[in-house]
Amino acid sequence: MACTFWLTAAEGARLADKGEIESALRSECGYWLDLEIADLPELGSLQDLLPGHHLNWEDASKPNQRPKLEDHGDSLFVVMRGLDTAQRRLAEQLHTVQVACFLTKRGLITVRSGPMASVDSVHERMAKGATLLQTGPDAVLHAVLDDLVDRYGPHVEEWELEMDRLLREALDRPRQTVMGHILAIRKQMLLLRRLAFGQREILGMLAKHRDGLIQVQTLPYFQDVYDHLAGLVEASETLRDGVGIAVDVYLNSVNNRLNEVMKVLTVISSIILPLSLITGIYGMNFEKMPGLRHPFGFFGVMGFMLLLTIGMIIYFKRSRWL
Repeated sequence: MACTFWLTAAEGARLADKGEIESALRSECGYWLDLEIADLPELGSLQDLLPGHHLNWEDASKPNQRPKLEDHGDSLFVVMRGLDTAQRRLAEQLHTVQVACFLTKRGLITVRSGPMASVDSVHERMAKGATLLQTGPDAVLHAVLDDLVDRYGPHVEEWELEMDRLLREALDRPRQTVMGHILAIRKQMLLLRRLAFGQREILGMLAKHRDGLIQVQTLPYFQDVYDHLAGLVEASETLRDGVGIAVDVYLNSVNNRLNEVMKVLTVISSIILPLSLITGIYGMNFEKMPGLRHPFGFFGVMGFMLLLTIGMIIYFKRSRWL
């Protein structure tokens, strides 16, 4: 088994084997142990030295857990979900990666369901000299969660720009594909709202935790993350309202275009109707009809039909039907 391992006195992250981890856990040093779910079966007897209830470890091994917080007195178990930043397509940007955290006074253990940019970013900061672990494992937890929440922001901005584009397109060119994209964004916003609401409650509880696992000086930082997540909830609400407006605009645009088409067809039908009446009359098989055998009868009827058509067009234009 290989995992990223930090000690209080360490200068940087390093891959550690089970023996090194066991020695560190038996010492009094602070630590941060970062694992992926694939590493858990290889822990073996080392599992007995790690904090947390066995049911929590069972949850940590399953990648589709809901965000939650459990307080066991001597440890906290936190499950959060961050964006899969490897996704580039807008429709896939709410694919999330789970991180399960075990926090004690001495250390922090994170278990990821896959690569997570938020955790990697904290590793980079510590490798450059950030003294997060010296401040306390709760400071490392804050750094991970703060980066996790901040990474939602750019994606929300992308969705806002996409909604503006779809709104303009729904107004100018209301094609069926536009409605499909709008509904896809709506689905993403519902997922975002549900995710943000659940995680906001967790950050709120962490910001008010008074049992010693989170230091008093660290609490305002968790409150700051809570505020950022509250802003994310508001943004998701705004986007959801924007989706509703875009749907209304699309439907109104489609109805207006349909009305325009029906108006043109109605005008055409109104013009053709009297012409059809005249040609129908002269199409009857009577031998004696006015003008039937007149040398200029055909041209007279055609001229009358032309004047009738022009007159109707002028009337429709003056009535603003055209």
